[in-house]
Amino acid sequence: MGDGQTIYNRFLADKVRFHEQVNRLAMHVQANAPVDSLRLAFEQSRLAYKRIEWLLEYYQPVLAGRVNGPPIVEVEDDDPAQTPIRPVGLQVIEPYLFPEYDPTQNDSLLYELNKLLTYSSRLEQGIPGDRITDSDCWEAVRQQLFRIQTLGITGYDAPEARTGIVEALASFQTLQAIILPYSRHLTKSMAAQLEGRWQMAIRMLQQAHDFTSFDRVSFIRNGLYPLCQVLQQARQSLGILPASSGRFLSPRVATLSDSGAFRTDYLINFGDFATTPQKVALGRTLFFDPLLSGNNARSCASCHQPERAFTDGRRKSRAFGSLMKRVKRNAPTLLNAGLQNVQFYDSRVTYLEDQAHDVLKNSDEMHSSSDEVAQKLGSSSAYRSWFAATFPTGLTGYNVRNALACYVRSLTSLNARPDRYLRGEPVTLSTDELTGFNLFMGKGRCATCHFFPIYNGFIPPHYEKTESEIIGVPQKASTRKAKLDTDPGKFSTYQKNIHRYAFKTPTIRNVALTAPYMHNGVYQTLEQVVDFYNRGGGRGIGIQLESQTLSGEPLHLSSGEQKALVAFMKALTDTTALTQRPARLPEIDGNKALNHRQIGGRY
Repeated sequence: MGDGQTIYNRFLADKVRFHEQVNRLAMHVQANAPVDSLRLAFEQSRLAYKRIEWLLEYYQPVLAGRVNGPPIVEVEDDDPAQTPIRPVGLQVIEPYLFPEYDPTQNDSLLYELNKLLTYSSRLEQGIPGDRITDSDCWEAVRQQLFRIQTLGITGYDAPEARTGIVEALASFQTLQAIILPYSRHLTKSMAAQLEGRWQMAIRMLQQAHDFTSFDRVSFIRNGLYPLCQVLQQARQSLGILPASSGRFLSPRVATLSDSGAFRTDYLINFGDFATTPQKVALGRTLFFDPLLSGNNARSCASCHQPERAFTDGRRKSRAFGSLMKRVKRNAPTLLNAGLQNVQFYDSRVTYLEDQAHDVLKNSDEMHSSSDEVAQKLGSSSAYRSWFAATFPTGLTGYNVRNALACYVRSLTSLNARPDRYLRGEPVTLSTDELTGFNLFMGKGRCATCHFFPIYNGFIPPHYEKTESEIIGVPQKASTRKAKLDTDPGKFSTYQKNIHRYAFKTPTIRNVALTAPYMHNGVYQTLEQVVDFYNRGGGRGIGIQLESQTLSGEPLHLSSGEQKALVAFMKALTDTTALTQRPARLPEIDGNKALNHRQIGGRY
């Protein structure tokens, strides 16, 4: 139906134009051209890249990352030498030109441009030419639309140049041209509907006055999502199957706000342990059973209380068996914990089964182990029968962990009012909530770390990596004489200096219920959190932290804008059908004392 060779030839032509634009920028630098000329050449290079990004990211995401990846130095987790992997590409070049230009840095700028030219000369490697299938073409288009929504118009791609809206327009026009030949095979009515949706979205981008004032919420609700929905209908009408995918993002949904957009079972390390309703029910009872702790008094729900969005309302949770001692960090919410590929603030485990193992054996948390728990549960004929009916292997330590993990995976909360509003459902958002939503996705730069729509650090649309950030969290809430909190964060796990003071980016869904905030609970209110970011994080309040990944520049949000941001975040509250406690716990045969144990345990 489609012509893979034509698509490939277009990609080759656009790739050559991109290489030429980057080379033109390099020549301008060599000629000491005025800064306005340099910036224009850079912006033209970015626009040229956006015309090839859709196919390059689909077939060669690693290579795409060398062209337009984030400007972050990394190291391999298993590299004892801590050899830095230095970033390359457009986002590395951008700070040489924006917001200030220093011509004394031209030699370094040329060095970076030459590295980029090396990559840009061979971007066709790995693109399968005339073997580009219809399924892959349509999936690449779909993923690019999601990429524009989550990374493009939010400013993740070009935070200083702020060219995300015009780049989105260039990308949309390219995608429209790719899909246009398929319209010949659609009914006139559907072809006209599809064309109308393309034109609506493109017109909204063309009418944008500037990056800051662009109404992203209206664009998504009235432009992007209707287009995505018609594209899905058109694909189905053409009989083009979804691209086969074992990925976290479902290949079958039209928008990122659709029910079932994310496949939590993708983040399970063994396929035989997929989530089932029976496992969820069993895991829920285990979660509230104090038999899981070493003293038969504390349960998972002691520190992860459903009414508080599965947190405990304390700066740091109380340690096992102590009224005074505290654990190292704040208890994070478990809502949407299955929508990330690392767990704990320091990202020390990947799978929820391993998280359960870590918490059970931790002497300050549950002071037990999954094998000890299985042995205790074995004294209950009710539990033995339940495990036998749920798992082919019956009651084992691993099955205890898997049941708990399946329950946590079921705690998915993606249906708050802003979600329903974007889907076009008959709900309203207040003026402050709409303003705050747009600020979150734009001027406030919140969505460049808390990615839409999960609002955590799991990077869309590939969802392969969860970001950690160094933001300079202080010991105390005061902005005078601020001192950095001494918790080394991810460094304590991997012993890499680049990770010192880095913490996983958490979700801000249900954040109205999860105070206090930050890993150390330093802030009691969302207003304090917004003020911290508005000042420029740790550096903005005087903490000397050269490695801070958050910009140290103020956001210049007015008091009204800060109020609106808080209103939007509060609107992301939705715990519907997720907070029920079990009515009873299974009995332990012949043990009256344990059969009076408290549902949810003691704290």
